[in-house]
Amino acid sequence: MKTITTIFILVSFASFGQTTITKEDIEKIPAIDSATFNLTDKDSFVYFVIPDTNYDKYRLPDRFDKPANWKKAEEAREQLEFYGNSYPDTFALQDALNTIDTAKAFWSVCSSKSWCLKNYDQVFPHLIARLTDKTLVGLTGTADLIIWDRIMSGDLKFYGHGGGMDEDIFTVAGRASWILNELTGEEFSVVHGATTEQELIAFKQQWTEFIEKLKGK
Repeated sequence: MKTITTIFILVSFASFGQTTITKEDIEKIPAIDSATFNLTDKDSFVYFVIPDTNYDKYRLPDRFDKPANWKKAEEAREQLEFYGNSYPDTFALQDALNTIDTAKAFWSVCSSKSWCLKNYDQVFPHLIARLTDKTLVGLTGTADLIIWDRIMSGDLKFYGHGGGMDEDIFTVAGRASWILNELTGEEFSVVHGATTEQELIAFKQQWTEFIEKLKGK
C-alpha cells in the first residue's frame, strides 16, 4: 500500500497539455490541512468486452454540417494538437485500429489518434463500437502524463505537474472515447476506470443520437 500524506495542488485539466501554476493560482486554492490518499499497487478496475459489429448504425452521414463544438475543436487543432504525433504515409484504418486495440507505447496511441482525427469518416463507427470494450492494454512511455484513475491505482507516478486527461486510455474504450471527444469537442461521455457496462452502453446510445442529429440538419 502506498500513501500520500500531503497533496499541495490538484489540477483538473479540461484540455490536454502542459500548464504553468502561478503564485496567484496557488493563493486561490483552498488550504488543505491534511489529505490522505491510498494508492493501491493492484488495479481493481473491472474489465469487460461487449461485442458490437453493427458499424452501419454508427456511421456518419455522407454530408453534414459540423456542430459548433466540432468546429471549435478543429480550429484549436490548427494551432496546436496536444498529444499529437506524426504517422507513416502507409498508415491506414487497420493500423489505427490495431494500435488502439494493442499498442502500449503512449506516442503510438497518439499517432493513431492523429490519423483518426484526419480520417474520421472511416474510423467513426469503429470507435463507437469499441466504447464497450474495456480490455486493459496498458501504457508505457507516459512521462508526466496525468490520469487520476491511474495515479490512484499506482499505474502512473504523479510528478506534481504535467499534461492531463480524464479518459482512461489504458483501456480500448478509453482510447476510443478520447479520440471521439478530441474530434468533436464533445464531453457527454468520458470513460473512467470505474465506468460500468451500463454507462458505456448508454454512451453508445448518446453517440447514436449525436449522429441522428447530424442527419437531421
